[in-house]
Amino acid sequence: MRIIRFNQISNAMKLEPESFDDLYLLATIISAGDVVEAKSYRRFKASETDVGEQKEIFVGIALDKVEIDRSAGRLRLIGIIRHGRPSEFVSVGSYHTINVAAGDVIDVIKPAWKDYIVKRLKQAEIDAKRPRLGIIVLDDEKALVSYIRGYGIDMTAEIYSHLSKRMKEKDYEKQRSTYFVEIIKTLENMSVDIVILAGPGFTKDDIKRYITDNNVAVKKRLYYAACSDAERSGIREVMRSATVSSLLESEHVRKEFEYLNTFMMKLRTLSARYGLAGVAVALSETRPERILVNDSVLNVVEYRDVLDLADRKGVKIEIFNSQDDAGTQLKNFGDIAVI
Repeated sequence: MRIIRFNQISNAMKLEPESFDDLYLLATIISAGDVVEAKSYRRFKASETDVGEQKEIFVGIALDKVEIDRSAGRLRLIGIIRHGRPSEFVSVGSYHTINVAAGDVIDVIKPAWKDYIVKRLKQAEIDAKRPRLGIIVLDDEKALVSYIRGYGIDMTAEIYSHLSKRMKEKDYEKQRSTYFVEIIKTLENMSVDIVILAGPGFTKDDIKRYITDNNVAVKKRLYYAACSDAERSGIREVMRSATVSSLLESEHVRKEFEYLNTFMMKLRTLSARYGLAGVAVALSETRPERILVNDSVLNVVEYRDVLDLADRKGVKIEIFNSQDDAGTQLKNFGDIAVI
């Protein structure tokens, strides 16, 4: 995320999302009632029988709805046109959709910018400069390829070994080499600086030996770790391991798990509460340390009121991705908890 300009008098912030992570973040913080200004396109017809042509416009809309399109990798901002130019191509008062992709610049004008939202955007700007992380968990049957992104675990591919114990030794070794080559090719094409290879048994050690013995030039920084299986649970296990904790220290996903584990431990000692009612009581009685909240409820009025009160009290607010594992668990506690 790039914060180009923030005018605190007009409450206008000019932003450039640089990745899908940034688009996802924008989807959680832009809400109905905000005004969004950006370049867009609108079909102009000279007559009713004319098929029309797309014209570039600059338009400001009063936001009504926000949609994230994962398949197209873009954000859809839907609302009523308040102003725009050139005037002959802009119909004030009509509905319009602004499609935002990585690299597009938009202006977001809010009635007021909450401190915790501004801090989250600034953190995204800092995080964008740090190496992202890839994890491949593998065994002798398959390898599961994943990215650790700002919005959670993104599993991108499965690579199957096609190995069988019924193979002759020569054929087995040949197929295993093919399997390793495919994994290495995949990790080299990952858009990360660091890749962790992890798994149960000896497969991770065998691919490490293969890379060394064959003098394979790998441009990524490779780390190796142990985990119980080559599934999503294995990825979570790697994320929690002491071996890679230093690599994941700045990753939002790992922090989510840490905060959630702390909450669960505190809950046993009655020093944590959950749900809107529980959090409201905690805020009225004391000044808690931290609030955990799912991004899916940030624009719900009742949750916003509680978060505003927490923000005024100086309570730290941690925003979870509601679609990730930690966010799914937090949903079971009413999407919000307090430590």
